[in-house]
Amino acid sequence: MEQGDELCLIRMVCRKLKKGKSIEQIAEELEEEEARIQVLCDVARDFAPEYDERKILAAVMQLESV
Repeated sequence: MEQGDELCLIRMVCRKLKKGKSIEQIAEELEEEEARIQVLCDVARDFAPEYDERKILAAVMQLESV
């Protein structure tokens, strides 16, 4: 996924996390694989409550490069 698309997805996930939605709900609403949303949510929680999307993206990219 390109960085712009990934950042957009992270932004939407963060908005839904702030609303208290579950991983299952987020995956269904965004029509994404639950496993992918799980990874994004796990990383995003480390940046709560601010949810700095660029820092989350960097952390996700670092995880995926390992």
